[in-house]
Order: sequence, then C-alpha cells, then structure tokens
Amino acid sequence: MPSIITDTFDYDDIVRVLDQDEAFVHHQIDALQPKYWRSVLKTKPKGLKIFAPVMVKGNRGIDYLIYMVSRDWQITKKQRMLDYMYFGVYLQSDGFHLVGFLYLDSNPQAKAEKAFFTPHFFDRYKERTGLPMDMPKMDVIKGWILKNQHLNSDAQGNDKYPDGIFCAYPSGVALGRELPDGNSEMRTFITYEMLRGEQVEKGEKQTKAAKAQEEQGEMNRDKIVERLTRYKKAGLVRL
Repeated sequence: MPSIITDTFDYDDIVRVLDQDEAFVHHQIDALQPKYWRSVLKTKPKGLKIFAPVMVKGNRGIDYLIYMVSRDWQITKKQRMLDYMYFGVYLQSDGFHLVGFLYLDSNPQAKAEKAFFTPHFFDRYKERTGLPMDMPKMDVIKGWILKNQHLNSDAQGNDKYPDGIFCAYPSGVALGRELPDGNSEMRTFITYEMLRGEQVEKGEKQTKAAKAQEEQGEMNRDKIVERLTRYKKAGLVRL
C-alpha cells in the first residue's frame, strides 16, 4: 500500500513526483532483470508471459507495481533482457489511483505517456464485471492490469465529445479524457455487453418508432377512406 497519503497533491504535484521517481523505478527494474532472465532462460516461455508484480515503495508517497514481461522466448533471447510494465499507485481521500506508463519497448530513454485511472473507474469495473463487492481495491487493480493492460495500449478520440477518448481492452472499454499535457485520464468503464445492449435498445426504439409511424399511417388512410365514403354517399365526391 502507498506509504503516505498524498491527498494534498494536485495533478501537477503528482506528475512532478512521477517524473522525479522515474530514475528510481528504472533502477529497480534493472535490478530485477538478472533474476527474471534466469527464469526465462530456464523455462523458455512461448508467447506472452507476465510475471507476478513486484511492489516497490517510492520515496515521495507513490508506490510502484513492476511487471516483468517476456513477449516470447525468441524475442527475449535476442534482446537478452525482458520487457516490463510498471504502474504508480497512490491514495487520496476518494480512494486508490492508478497511473500506467505506456512504453513500447525496454529503452530506458523512451518517453512514456501517463494514463491515470480514477477510483470511480475501478468501482465501475468491479460492479460491471461482477466482481465481489467486498473485494479489496488493490486486488481489483491488480486483476485489471493482468486481464486488460497490454504493452501497446492506445487511446482513441471520440467525435461526439471533443476532449473525450476511449481505449478498448479485453474486458470492455475505458472512457475518459485527454489532458492538456498529452496524458490521459480514464474515468469510467463499460462492458461490451453494455454496448451491445445499447445498440439493441436503440434498434428496438427505432423499430417501435417505425411501427408507430406505420400504424399512424394506416389510421390516417382509414380515416381518409371513411371520409371519402361519407362524401360519396352525400354526393360530394365521385370515386
């Protein structure tokens, strides 16, 4: 768990601490490489292998979950090192926040984009995927990472909302916004079943509207025929 509460930190403070901790985190990753290299050298895993997270405590109130990753034994063998993912975790009054650092490779000089996930996001993820309501929040976060996070996460724009973005994951879709500095904040989560349900509901509404329009048209035609019949009997029109 985070070592101190950073409730007084605003967004700029958090980003500043994350940037200051970057060298510390990479040092921790470098220290983990030999251990996990020996593991993949022994097991030669085929396909993607994500090892259990190692949590390291930051010096400024943010803790980090480090995941060592072998994309495939052949790739790892050529690189002679593992890839990795890491995430910052910090606690404020509204709950645990997660920050993902999006790297495409293991180059320590690569510039990472930061994706912030709010406590509300994980509340909706837990609720909408049917997880136990008493499941500890850190377990929810770790489960989310293993089931949904991947090396090439990519947020897309949303034409309906100018600053809105979404990112598709195996379990569903994260919805949020792009921040002024190019980072992103994911605020809520919806499942693919909800999206399908929305489309079904929309289709049902359209079908009902079309049927109502058709019924109204038939009623109008019936009224016209009835009136024409009356007019004919009265000698007002000839059919």
